Amino acid sequence: MLERWMTPLLFTHSQTDLRCETSFVEHHPNPKETLEAHWGSWIQKSDLEWIKKQGLNLVRIPIPWWLFPHLNQSGIPYHSPMAYLDQAMNWCHEVGLQVMLDLHTAPGSQNGFDNGGIDGVLSWHHKQENIDLTVEVLKQIALRYGSHPALHSIQALNEPHWTIDLSILQSFYLRVYDVLRPILPASIYLVFHDGFRLKEWTSFFQEHRLQNVILDTHLYQCFDHKFHDMDWKTFLAYPQVNAVELAKLEQVVPVVVGEWSLGARAIEAPMSRDEFERQYAKAQIRAYEQASGWIFWSYKIHEYQSGWNLRSLIERGVFTLET
Repeated sequence: MLERWMTPLLFTHSQTDLRCETSFVEHHPNPKETLEAHWGSWIQKSDLEWIKKQGLNLVRIPIPWWLFPHLNQSGIPYHSPMAYLDQAMNWCHEVGLQVMLDLHTAPGSQNGFDNGGIDGVLSWHHKQENIDLTVEVLKQIALRYGSHPALHSIQALNEPHWTIDLSILQSFYLRVYDVLRPILPASIYLVFHDGFRLKEWTSFFQEHRLQNVILDTHLYQCFDHKFHDMDWKTFLAYPQVNAVELAKLEQVVPVVVGEWSLGARAIEAPMSRDEFERQYAKAQIRAYEQASGWIFWSYKIHEYQSGWNLRSLIERGVFTLET
């Protein structure tokens, strides 16, 4: 999945404002060739070997709903990355990494952002055919990759918007469970995002005794305005607030912090930026180990010095797995 902020150079070859993958395929002069060149070079087997060497054990791969061309009846000329996903799955198995396949987009878009495939559109939950198609895409993912030795889990949907009624989201998750659980080996997990409402899921999992499911939550300290006014000590202590909630929910369902980063506004602190980020990373890892696991977002982006670029953070000695 393309996100412009991660690879902005891909979006500079047209006079049109290319904001997301949808506008990219509709207006870029050579979308297929450009996408294939990107998919063929951005991640290599050597990257996965490096990830494994750091002591990490799983990668979360964002995939689009148009992965299966025959299911795309939208009229938008999307290009499927399936061949490259097949290769990535095989590489992960060869180097000893597990994979969470994360359905990052849905027809109609589930969040209205570029990471939902089409910027400025939020209509997934308004049409039953969108939800039906999403379930069918997930079914095909399960059929194609369910027996792959690298597969750890399938995430039903990435970051559905916080305004989507939880009853719609939970009904969708139950339907996905009923369709995919009989297809998948018992050991493969199904992952459900919390819709940015971590505290509101206890009763759902108490009522529905689901096998091998994980609740995914994304914890960032950069978007909410409350973080903009914090002093550095309060900011670095805040992950422990999340740790308390994670520990509570872990009593009901396994939880994974499926996205987090060192992205943060500039904070005045009596230390270097590298040292601040080092302490910030340690504070988050300590907190998120109250959960069943965590996944840093992302492995790399175009900007080397970014707090979202795990590889550079490790290479620069800012990020270590020691807590």
